[in-house]
Amino acid sequence: MVRPLAQGSAGHRSRRRQPLTVSRLAALAVAIAATASCIDPVVPGGGTPTLDDPGVGSVVSVSVGREHSCALTAAGDAWCWGNNEFGQVGIPHGTVTCAREDRAIPCEPAPRAVSGGRKFQRIAAGGSHTCAIAVDGHLFCWGSNANGQLGDPTSVQATAPVAPLSAALYSDIAAGDQHTCALRTDGVVLCWGANEFGQLAASTAGTGFAVPTVAQTNLRFVSLSAGVQRTCARQSLGTTYCWGSQWLRRSSDGSEVTRAQSPPLLVASPAFRQISVGVRTTCGLTLEGEAWCWEANPTGTIGDGSTLGSTIPQPVKTSMRFAHISAGANGTCGVADTGLAYCWGAGDAGQLGVSPSSVGGRCESGGQTCVLSPNRVSGWREFAAISAGLGDHVCGLTVSGSVYCWGAGSMGQRGDGSRGNLWSPTAVPIP
Repeated sequence: MVRPLAQGSAGHRSRRRQPLTVSRLAALAVAIAATASCIDPVVPGGGTPTLDDPGVGSVVSVSVGREHSCALTAAGDAWCWGNNEFGQVGIPHGTVTCAREDRAIPCEPAPRAVSGGRKFQRIAAGGSHTCAIAVDGHLFCWGSNANGQLGDPTSVQATAPVAPLSAALYSDIAAGDQHTCALRTDGVVLCWGANEFGQLAASTAGTGFAVPTVAQTNLRFVSLSAGVQRTCARQSLGTTYCWGSQWLRRSSDGSEVTRAQSPPLLVASPAFRQISVGVRTTCGLTLEGEAWCWEANPTGTIGDGSTLGSTIPQPVKTSMRFAHISAGANGTCGVADTGLAYCWGAGDAGQLGVSPSSVGGRCESGGQTCVLSPNRVSGWREFAAISAGLGDHVCGLTVSGSVYCWGAGSMGQRGDGSRGNLWSPTAVPIP
């Protein structure tokens, strides 16, 4: 069993933080990236409580969607919170609502147990749906099904887990905005849902599928990641392929230019041991823990010190090594080999995890707060994994098995029971 970083004494300000060795860094990355294997991603309680992380939790993984979040405990229980307009939290609509302009949206500002009582080993929150792999390897999804992203051709939304039309066993799952891809245990990719930019890896972009459909490739993979209209997959030796929307450059009026890419395209990059697809940016971690990002970069999500985009991976401007990385909507976050969390990109909703008064940079024509290279998240918690998702909030999993979230919260997506933006990590009360 792979164990996370051990913490030192409770006096966190005097504690010496030692970076992981390359071998231990790689072991931790494998652990937090693959709950579908028999390796536990985090050993709950494996870290000593500190002033900034006083509790010992039971959570082993966390996944952030657009306006909702989900987590899995060591016992396999699924908990979700946030926007529940389409049932993406996994429970029927209750009496709680969150305001959006002139209408009320069903929401859950605190974690709720997903209906059905099933035990899961992996979970992925998407735009307005969620999918998870049960402990027996079978797949279940819930939430919006407007584009077939649940794998159910009825197009009816579900407030509890439903099984897509597939009897296969799966090892990984990735939920995009309106599409889903899963990795069969033999390494074959199946995708379903929207396909306007080729994100299903079908022969051509355009028509989507409402049932799991085998990707048009003979390649075999070991892990997946999905963004809004893009999917990437990694092979066992770290070779990465992507398909779907390609963010090419910024035009003179400040907009991005995209093109469809249907068959999987080889990424000219170092070997990656982890990949993460965001909204307009994709990132990967090398075997040595170096962070590389590419595609559109209007708010500095690539982290190379500029707001220029790149069609090929660029190294993040830092000498740090990372154990985990997650590309989000307008920002990117990573867990350094010390266990501390760092974010870069936009911070207008608090997704940088620091007070706006401490950030002097401005990006884009709107002049929103941003930083162009990694900036440490406030506090001294030691994290094992982090998820930036498809919206403007971020959640991190500490080595003691607790979840902390920050950033946007109007739909209750931070899970701390409050609304509005928050610029520092707050604990999520998961039993």
